[in-house]
Amino acid sequence: MYVFYLFAAILLGVLIIVHEVGHFFAARISGVRVERFSIGFGPRIASFVRGDTEYAISLIPLGGYVKMAGAEHIADPTRAEPWTFVAKPIALRVFIVAAGPVMNFVWAVVVTTLVLMIAGSPTLGDPVIADVLPGSVAEQAGLLSGDLIVAVEGIDVDTWADVYDELAVAEDAFTFGVVSEDTGERRDVRIQSAASDDPDGDPVVLGITPYIPSIIGGVMRGSPADRAGLRSGDRVVSVSGIAVSTWYELGDLIHERPLEETEVIWERDGVSMRASIVPEEEEEQIGSETRTIGLIGIMRPWNTKRLGPWHALTTSFAISVSTFSQIGQFIWGVVTRQVSSEQLGGPVRVVQMASESARWGGSYFFTFMAFLSLNLGFINLLPLPILDGGHLLLLLVEKLRRRTLTERQLLIWQQTGFAFFAVLMVFLLVRDLIGLR
Repeated sequence: MYVFYLFAAILLGVLIIVHEVGHFFAARISGVRVERFSIGFGPRIASFVRGDTEYAISLIPLGGYVKMAGAEHIADPTRAEPWTFVAKPIALRVFIVAAGPVMNFVWAVVVTTLVLMIAGSPTLGDPVIADVLPGSVAEQAGLLSGDLIVAVEGIDVDTWADVYDELAVAEDAFTFGVVSEDTGERRDVRIQSAASDDPDGDPVVLGITPYIPSIIGGVMRGSPADRAGLRSGDRVVSVSGIAVSTWYELGDLIHERPLEETEVIWERDGVSMRASIVPEEEEEQIGSETRTIGLIGIMRPWNTKRLGPWHALTTSFAISVSTFSQIGQFIWGVVTRQVSSEQLGGPVRVVQMASESARWGGSYFFTFMAFLSLNLGFINLLPLPILDGGHLLLLLVEKLRRRTLTERQLLIWQQTGFAFFAVLMVFLLVRDLIGLR
């Protein structure tokens, strides 16, 4: 189990190194002498010198740093040596400082692209309708539970992802081609859609839910389900004596039983199996409310579709831009108190989430790496002391004042930043540790 925390440490170390590599190459391109590039912090274990730079491996392998000549305060920058950071024009210094967060964004795009090419993009599979909401436009149009959607506006669809893609560009009224579960006959259903008020939700509100069978798509290593012997591909048929056939029914019954001994019966290759499983307790945030649910460490079934290089790259870029924007909205929501600060994760929570992603498997681990890289890049752009955004703010002030801050002003700025982040880290650490109890 502890090996997954090693993966978490590697993940965090890689992301910080990627960040510093951005600063390193930007400095070299700009003609700034890099005195030291260190993998890790603290006492040096090994090092060598090439050119003007010392490359070192240090004792604490969680990240690294770049030490540039002239990055410290110089009273008269006009007398600084031409290879120093402070002697460079402000535009070049902005480029060097911003290169770290930019590299985090680039890394997220690269990692996500590789995941989409190698592991594939997850889809829900055949677009079969599970339920039709009474009174919805779907019911009024005549859609039925069990109908298979085969076309939208005459364009063939194979997965729910295809359906959503076509709905995104559909007019107010459109036609579904569906095949009846009972008769196997195809019919066309004309639907008058209802616009969604949720900008992040489905493009239309139809009142249908996808059919997702109660098949296990993945099992977290070391989870209650893993210990009980459940495996990917197993079909769960009952939970605590209640028959289930869809993922929603399975999930609801498990969620209702945190820390309760629960009998689960499943089938594998026609053979019936059973085990008593105790779901772990987990806090789930729904809007501003928090509820306690049970989890056993299983994932819904997914079909995957590998993307070609260009499709993967463009999709990855779009995902990264959207995620970056959502991170900004989340942080702004916390600042304006529209989002509970309880949703902020500290260092312990980040390590825990990283280790959990490793337990799910390689594609989830690297997907989380990309997500965390975007977080690291965004946070570093915040205009706060000791962050890259704080350095960019100082460069803006210097541009407006046409002179650098005094050594005393810089000291106050830096000490304020260290104090703020020290208090914040202690607060988040304590809250994380309390949450683990």
